Amino acid sequence: MIRLTKNRKQVGLATLVFIIGLIVVVVLKVTAPVSVAKPEVERRWAVATKKLYLENVQPNIQEFGAIVAGSQAEIRPLVSGRIIELGENYYEGAIVIAGELLAKIDPFTYKIKVQDSEAALQEVLNKILETEGEIKFESKLLKIAVSQLALRKKDLDRRQKLVRQGSSSRKSLDDAELAYNGVYQESIGRQQTILRLKNRLAQFRASSKRAQSSLELAKRDLRETVIYAPFGGFLANASFSRGQRIGTSERIVRLIEAKRLEVKFRISERNFSNLLVPKKEILSDNLATTELMGKKIQVRWSIGKRIFIYDAIIKRLGAEIDAAGGGIDVFAELLGIDLMTPLRPGAFVEVNIPSRLYRDVVKVPNSALVRDKIIYLIINGRVKEKFVKPLRRGAKDMILGDKDLDGSIIITRPFPKIADGLLVKAR
Repeated sequence: MIRLTKNRKQVGLATLVFIIGLIVVVVLKVTAPVSVAKPEVERRWAVATKKLYLENVQPNIQEFGAIVAGSQAEIRPLVSGRIIELGENYYEGAIVIAGELLAKIDPFTYKIKVQDSEAALQEVLNKILETEGEIKFESKLLKIAVSQLALRKKDLDRRQKLVRQGSSSRKSLDDAELAYNGVYQESIGRQQTILRLKNRLAQFRASSKRAQSSLELAKRDLRETVIYAPFGGFLANASFSRGQRIGTSERIVRLIEAKRLEVKFRISERNFSNLLVPKKEILSDNLATTELMGKKIQVRWSIGKRIFIYDAIIKRLGAEIDAAGGGIDVFAELLGIDLMTPLRPGAFVEVNIPSRLYRDVVKVPNSALVRDKIIYLIINGRVKEKFVKPLRRGAKDMILGDKDLDGSIIITRPFPKIADGLLVKAR
């Protein structure tokens, strides 16, 4: 009986505790302060920016090319023979000046030809003198015959008159006629002789011209046994030795003119169009007119750790445009080159060509362009999308002709979630 009463007391106590706890919970809930939700803060994105300014921009076009000989000569002898002497600087890569000895060919045979030609010419000249003397002599005899003929004609006329008057015999008239005809025939013979001599003289004079030409040719061949450098430059393919025989078809050396080196490079169709600007193009289109021919460029030659820089000027273009690639070969002559210039044909060089001048434009990094037509500005701390059409795109930058962009701030590296109106801040 006592145990039962004890259990009832424990149950009642637990119930009381539960009721009291419940009341406390209800009171706390009723009396607890009401919580207010905090508003969400807008994210501000950090971005890389650049301020744009109007400026005149003349980009460089970079190409690569090779040095070639602007002028060179294949030195070949005009006569054949044995080489008896070579120039002091006759070796591969040597530097020679204009008029310097390259080689000598044995002149013996050519001296003999000169002597023979001189003798033949002198023989003809002697015949000319002899014939001219004969013509003078026959001309004097003809003159005498003509004078005698005049006298014989007077005597004949006189005797004819006397015969008609009966004062002279017929025989005297016949004698006079015979004498006149004799002198007449003599004068005719002298004239024919003179004519033949003049024809012979013309032949001798023609022969003298041929003999003179042969002599000049023989003298030229003799002079050509000594070979000189026609201009200063570098020797290439110098392979002959003293004692060797050389023919007229063989090249004794190749001479590259030192003062006329060119750089040959190929320019793409796109870059080619950037250089070719019509003279009549309106400058308000932000394009300054330029000429391609005569344009100055810069050539950089790197050899080891050394860099040589040369100025050059465009002189000519290739004859054809590459149908496959659309490029064209360009040749520019290097300026300020002399015999001491270390540059040689075959060197690989970098070429920098000033492109056309763009006036009052802005230069924007290529990284700022999205989908080839959109850039993002920052206006009052928010993103503003803008459509653009680049005038020119280079390796790192592009050129925009929109003058309204002057002073604008652009985002140089747009991120994937960028959108119009987004809140941003410069890094």
